[in-house]
Amino acid sequence: MSEARLADALVRLDQNKELRLPLRSRDLLGRLMMRLLWRRQVKWQIETNLATRDAVNSLSEILHNQHQVPRAELAHEVQQLQQADQNIMAGLNQRLYAAIGSLRTELGDLRLQLVDTGLHAEKVDQRLDAIESRLAELTAAARDARQRNAQVDLALDQFRHADRTDADAVTVPARANGVELAIAELLDGPVDHVRAARAAHLPVVEGRGTVFDAVPWRGEWFEVLREAGIPAVGASENPSVVKHNAELGFRLTEADPLEALSQVDKRSLGAVTAFRFAERLSAEGLARFVGLAAESLRPGGVLLVESPVAGPEFHVDPFALRPVHPTYLRFLAESAGFAEVEVEQHDHPLGARFTLTARM
Repeated sequence: MSEARLADALVRLDQNKELRLPLRSRDLLGRLMMRLLWRRQVKWQIETNLATRDAVNSLSEILHNQHQVPRAELAHEVQQLQQADQNIMAGLNQRLYAAIGSLRTELGDLRLQLVDTGLHAEKVDQRLDAIESRLAELTAAARDARQRNAQVDLALDQFRHADRTDADAVTVPARANGVELAIAELLDGPVDHVRAARAAHLPVVEGRGTVFDAVPWRGEWFEVLREAGIPAVGASENPSVVKHNAELGFRLTEADPLEALSQVDKRSLGAVTAFRFAERLSAEGLARFVGLAAESLRPGGVLLVESPVAGPEFHVDPFALRPVHPTYLRFLAESAGFAEVEVEQHDHPLGARFTLTARM
């Protein structure tokens, strides 16, 4: 209804927007006629005012209606949105509380498992400590037994070589009873550890040719050389050492290492090695060993000697005569004709050791 009234008022305003006179107002006659037609002008003004008022009222009603209706619909929609938001939040809170409850349950279970694991780990640690303590006791007892056996064997050697009458003569077994192998384990430790330590010397001998090792003992160095594809030979006077290495697949010459080295062709070896051998030689024997090594090595060959440094632990080896000083051994190597001589000292559980590397 307001829209119809507004349209009618606009039509009326359009009709009365100009005053229609019979003559132009600039004419004299026209001005006279305007005075005569003032009533018509008053009527026009009234009609215009009425049309303007109706138009304004109609616009007011329309604006009022347009503001009222959308506000009501908007309020309804807002209420629906609030209800939906409350429903969503209620569902989310329910799921959140359920998840929190589940996590609390799992956390409690984990705490119980952790307590059980801690108790079990504590028992395991106690058992490991007991086993390690027992192992240490057994290792110490084994070392003591080996040392006593070595001392007994030395006493038997002295008894064997003593001057006695035929009536007092007794039969004493030879020293080929494996005591040197037991001493080797006492001095060097487990075979795996020795093999790993010997492997550090591979770069020194690789690509040089055959290696001669004086008294390979338990064969750890030979095993390292075999894995690297390096040929090796050796010698030992002890039949037990020869037999032990034969069981590992290494054929040794059962003879004095110096005599065996003297039989090697000149300039035919790539390296000569000796581990815990130099300290068992006399001064003359050590000088001879270094000289024979120099004669048997080809150009570029290497002499590798490892020996313990003088100290309290030196006397653990019952077959060692005296410590070899690195400076003296360097002097022997340089006198024998070795061009490059290097000495390196390193730690060991039974005392420090040094390694001399001399190159032709």
